[in-house]
Amino acid sequence: MPPVQGPQQPVVDPFAFLNESKKRSFNPLGLFNGLAFRARVIALVGGGLVLIILIFGLSSVFGGNSGINMTSLYAVLGQQQELINLSTIGTQQTISSPSYLNFSATMLAAATTDNNKLIQLLSYNHIKVSQKSYILQPQADAQLTQAISVSNFDPVYASVMLTQLKLYQNVLTNAYSLNMSPVLKSYLKTDYSDINLLLVMLRSSYD
Repeated sequence: MPPVQGPQQPVVDPFAFLNESKKRSFNPLGLFNGLAFRARVIALVGGGLVLIILIFGLSSVFGGNSGINMTSLYAVLGQQQELINLSTIGTQQTISSPSYLNFSATMLAAATTDNNKLIQLLSYNHIKVSQKSYILQPQADAQLTQAISVSNFDPVYASVMLTQLKLYQNVLTNAYSLNMSPVLKSYLKTDYSDINLLLVMLRSSYD
């Protein structure tokens, strides 16, 4: 007769509350409700700051620098900076449609928060970040500059941002596979989910 086993304990994801917190602070459907847009951006940034504090509380699971692949993280930081550059240009185009302006402002707030969050997370683990090591895509900026000069900004902007967001997802996936730190993996996984939400918002801007 096989031994009698006790009741099975449920498997609990120790990082589930991180994802839940991020989801609550970044709801794509909320981006189109009646609340003031500035309030939505402030809520997004505030939610990111709360997440930083929560992640810092789990910093002990970093396990030193041996599980950190800085090359992949510099690719993440560089792509975040590129999205900051592009969305900044997008927020400055007064001739753009309101939906593109809203997307640009949301993208700028999200990318800036995520970039600062990763820098602070690494700094907390005594890793200094140098912007000289960022991997950037300057040709994307040039495409937008050209589109402005010929008054064809919105369609070019949509195409460029779609390409850059998908590239960012690839960069996040690569970093996730190369970094062993549970805290970094949680951060990268949450960022990937956020990009899916931004892609939905971008596509709704030109549908």
